[in-house]
Amino acid sequence: MNGSFHGIYEVDRDHSSLRFAVEHMKLARFRAGFEDVRGRLAAGADGISIEGRAPVRSISIKAPPQLRDHVIREFFLGDEHAEVSFRSTDVELGEDDTAKVTGELTMRGVARTITAEGSYRRPIDDPYGGRRAALELRTTIDRRDWGIDWQMPLPDGSDAVGWEVELSANLELVGA
Repeated sequence: MNGSFHGIYEVDRDHSSLRFAVEHMKLARFRAGFEDVRGRLAAGADGISIEGRAPVRSISIKAPPQLRDHVIREFFLGDEHAEVSFRSTDVELGEDDTAKVTGELTMRGVARTITAEGSYRRPIDDPYGGRRAALELRTTIDRRDWGIDWQMPLPDGSDAVGWEVELSANLELVGA
């Protein structure tokens, strides 16, 4: 099922986001995201494919610059690996507007298969003569699978930063 998608759709960078959240100090979720999200959805007779990328240096964090730099250097190895990328291997869009996307997520030079689920909005005509659609996906990964194993112990011996990371992509797509 291609969910009424036909042709090429580019990510609208002004109306899309790629966010992540991880437990911090066993108290709350630390949330951040990438300001520069790029990608495309291609739909044809053979099905749908999705690819995307975000420069690591586009991470936006509500914290002092030194924390942002620490996340870029230590967690993402941003000096050696300039971007996070995704390429789908299977896209399922249900009649009930549900979405399930499986593919390769690459961070720090490590590619692993993930599956994200969520919903999509079928293409509509926009006021500018184009077509727009949307895709919202979520998944949880174990950051150690990508070699992101930085940790600091709390006084009670537990971990300061959780191993599970929630990823969410909210993409508005514009027909090319």
